Amino acid sequence: MLTADWSKLPVDLLGLIASRLHFAEDWVRFGGVCKSWRTGILQNGNSLCSFLPWLMLPQRTHESSRTFYSPFKCKSYDICLSGVLDKRCWGSSHGWLVTLGANFDMHLLNPLSGVQISLPPLNKCQNLNTLICTGKSFRDSFVSKVILSASPSSSDCVIFALYSDNWKMAFAKPGDVAWTPLSSIRGHVDDAICHDGKFYAIDTFGEVLIWDFAGFFLKKIAFTPSRDMDNLVYVTTYLVELEGQIYAVMRLLFDTRITDTPCLSTWSFKIYKLDVYNEKWEEVKSLGDWSIFVGSNHSFSISCCAYPECESNCIFFTDDFSGVYYNAVHGYDMGTYNIQNGGMQPLIQENVSAFAFSQPLWIIPSLS
Repeated sequence: MLTADWSKLPVDLLGLIASRLHFAEDWVRFGGVCKSWRTGILQNGNSLCSFLPWLMLPQRTHESSRTFYSPFKCKSYDICLSGVLDKRCWGSSHGWLVTLGANFDMHLLNPLSGVQISLPPLNKCQNLNTLICTGKSFRDSFVSKVILSASPSSSDCVIFALYSDNWKMAFAKPGDVAWTPLSSIRGHVDDAICHDGKFYAIDTFGEVLIWDFAGFFLKKIAFTPSRDMDNLVYVTTYLVELEGQIYAVMRLLFDTRITDTPCLSTWSFKIYKLDVYNEKWEEVKSLGDWSIFVGSNHSFSISCCAYPECESNCIFFTDDFSGVYYNAVHGYDMGTYNIQNGGMQPLIQENVSAFAFSQPLWIIPSLS
């Protein structure tokens, strides 16, 4: 009786199989079968793989490991990451974390491969000549969001930072020695994305500001959503790319305090699609077979046709207000919002460590 030698499967076939694995943990197990399988998918499969998001939880006190929660498998994984000990992190759709320590050190870190890339010191950016801020304050609350246009392995990678109470922005590329500030900002910026070789940012004046990747300001587009929200305490808006289009996702929050400490809780969402050519916005009542992930990370969308494990027509949100509004009695504000029926479901049942400077965040795992 002949026995098949599974270690000699063709490399192309291994890559094809690996590309159909939607969970990073399955991909790791697949590569752990034998040396030839791991070598094969590293050579030919990794570039084809795209995984479902993980939720990275805040660190436990003075521990170098971080817990990653897979909401579509309801499982948690502890990964030792010495590079994130006592650092604030932001997630991305490209598989890399941006880390910032209390000593102003800033890095890109791939949590699966362990690769780190140094970034220029943001505290020395040209538009912060009069900065009076400790390293701890800079880490905890001075920097609001950092996003990537692509994986650092790509020549198209640009890192975009939003900081100084959301009034300043700058960008850099891997290998740069300094950040390049962006101009034409006159108000608080809620969110930004990189799309089609341009930076898009949305501010509180109801404008979307657009720059090219060289830092030249191109134009602004008015954003005028319906404002039938008289009792609303707070609104923040995210920019998300979905099927090549830009969407504005408005997060509506109420103050649900039971003490003197403010505690913001998500109530609902409104979604608008931007017609860049005609400079018009259209309210969207359904995402169809797509879902959106927002929070203290690069906002992104997922096709639920390609990934049927993910519930469609939903917004998965995490708490990105904790640096100002965190109340240990209530915990983090995060969950899943069903756009069709307006229902809200908790995202995770287990206890989440309370760190105001290190909120839960979304990241799509990647090895490249």
